[in-house]
Amino acid sequence: MKRESITLIVLVILFSHHVSAASIAVDVSHDEGTVALVSPIVDPTTGRIVAEGIIPTLSWYEWGYIGYSPELRKAKVTHLGSTVTYDALENVDVLIIGQLWKGLSQEEIAAIVKWFSEGGKVLWVSGDCDRKESAYVQRNANELLSAIPGAKLRIDYATAKDTFSNAGKSAYVSGFVRVDLETPNANVLNRGYQGEIGKVLFHEPGILAWIDDGGKWHPLVAGEIPEGVYRIVTTSGNGVIEDDYPPEARAYKAWEQGLFTLLAAEFVKLPNGAESLLIVSAESPYGSPVPIWINRYGSYLFDGQQFVTNLLQWALMEAAKMRPAVETTTTTTTQKTTTTTTTTRTTSSTVSTTTTPTQKSTTSEVLTTTTQTSTGTPLWIMGVIFVLLIGTAALVFLLIKRP
Repeated sequence: MKRESITLIVLVILFSHHVSAASIAVDVSHDEGTVALVSPIVDPTTGRIVAEGIIPTLSWYEWGYIGYSPELRKAKVTHLGSTVTYDALENVDVLIIGQLWKGLSQEEIAAIVKWFSEGGKVLWVSGDCDRKESAYVQRNANELLSAIPGAKLRIDYATAKDTFSNAGKSAYVSGFVRVDLETPNANVLNRGYQGEIGKVLFHEPGILAWIDDGGKWHPLVAGEIPEGVYRIVTTSGNGVIEDDYPPEARAYKAWEQGLFTLLAAEFVKLPNGAESLLIVSAESPYGSPVPIWINRYGSYLFDGQQFVTNLLQWALMEAAKMRPAVETTTTTTTQKTTTTTTTTRTTSSTVSTTTTPTQKSTTSEVLTTTTQTSTGTPLWIMGVIFVLLIGTAALVFLLIKRP
């Protein structure tokens, strides 16, 4: 009996440590929609259910939403607030923003930037094509992206098509999960697909570009990829740029052909020393009538569900390695001058000057995340060590008490 008790204690010790689930928030407060979040996805061409919702499928994450949604409330998804605020994002690891049919306010943008600047965060911003009202989505997304210090990725004011890889029409682009070779842990992004290369449906997508420090736009193509940016999903070599509605594209020309980027990640180095991960996509994983998450469109099969699953896992893994904001100390020295005047009987005066240096030390606010301690050791590892020590003591006690 005592041996069984000892075995049970050992098992409890080995499996009792708890690693808190990552927290993912989705925004629905700017008319992004809730398609694919909790309800099954229906193929618009056949009316058949082709995938379960993202949240019930990826149930090991802690999900929350910002905005108003009876559907998400009924599904008991955590409500984080009616608008985007820093308080709503304070305990969030990943923020996914779908297609912004309604623009973010300056206060909301400031809250997102403050949260992102803490370091170790993941922000996924979605875009759309430039057809008619969809151009507003591109503008609203770029307004947020341009507010993030050091962020280079943008969504150009154009539409991507593919005459070779598509789901029946060139605007229904079948994107290839073709990860840049230099991408850290690329194997996580490449696994589990039906074929050797994953395929993801980008239904009438936009096109990604980047902007340099001087404000000049550049195409995100081979030979012009900035440091810290990695392409993840692209068109085939038969991609085509369409630009039918204003404003004009900044980095591409109408009817230009080639291999173009549909989704990319950027390791953003922030001014305070922190690092966070930015994902920008030309289509949204949710909300859109035909989101990235979809697995089938008519007779065409895709790896949307597997790809989004891989992307979130990879993003969280990379973000966990990133530095939080570092503590910085600045010291300023000021000169204090005192003048004393002494008058003698001969009416001559002497002036003595003394200079006393004083120091003023200021320490900037320290921003930290819960992913690491100040020594760089993850908190959950320290918890495991603590539990193992207690377990070892318990085993020794039981062995001593054993007759």
